[in-house]
Amino acid sequence: MIATTASSYEIPTLGLQILLAVVTTSVSVPLIYLLRRYVDQRPWSGLGLSSPPSGFRYFLLGIGLLALVTTAALLIGSAAGWLRIVAFHFPVATMLVILINVPIAFFYEAFPEELTFRGYVFRNLNTRFPRWLALILQVVLFVLAPIAVTGFMIAIGIGTWDLITVEYIINLIAFGTVLQLCRIVSNNLWMNIGFHLAWLEMVRYVVVPSNYALIEIEYLSIWGNYMVTIGSVIIGIILLVVWSLRSKNRIDWNGVEPDLPPNSYPETKKAALPTHSG
Repeated sequence: MIATTASSYEIPTLGLQILLAVVTTSVSVPLIYLLRRYVDQRPWSGLGLSSPPSGFRYFLLGIGLLALVTTAALLIGSAAGWLRIVAFHFPVATMLVILINVPIAFFYEAFPEELTFRGYVFRNLNTRFPRWLALILQVVLFVLAPIAVTGFMIAIGIGTWDLITVEYIINLIAFGTVLQLCRIVSNNLWMNIGFHLAWLEMVRYVVVPSNYALIEIEYLSIWGNYMVTIGSVIIGIILLVVWSLRSKNRIDWNGVEPDLPPNSYPETKKAALPTHSG
């Protein structure tokens, strides 16, 4: 709706992207804070968003995981004959576009979406449902959100169902799952944000069938495209599930963790709080 209104004023594409990023974060973050503080009356820390300095290593971990699964997807796709790596490029223009797009993608997509769905929505679900069920319900809500928005836009005459395809739904399910697993196994939203942001840049500028990409590829089959976009995410899901089963603090998938206000914990209970707070 904002984009439609802005286009009537002939705002340049970059200006529109910056506007959307500012509006999205400026609305979502204060709203979640108010809901958390005055409706839920629960601590902000329960969402898993630590301070940037302490979360930076998790942010890098998310980027590293994306790099790992993308490499695996390219190798598998190449071995299967679905794609071919043509060349590696380092075009200055593309690097500049990435530098400009990163903060826009961060504030428009990665940060507000992770705080909302893998932070706020999942945390509230896990106070009532087992962790495995809270994960599934979060994914369902993640899929329903764009469908509801599209339906609303159609109802007011400014949208179509063209973008809501089977492939799009599958992408959302896989993406919502891998990101929620990042939150669960790391107990820190910065890992989600790093993975989310890196994936956006990967599919837009890094691994693309074009000579402006950092890694130029050629799709020899439709399965090559699926391998890069969906296959890499599925590989990430597999790795994170294995991580959750082998980690020292093994995930209790049946765990339900009521999110009590800080002053409701006796001092003896504070010390015994679980490592994974959902």
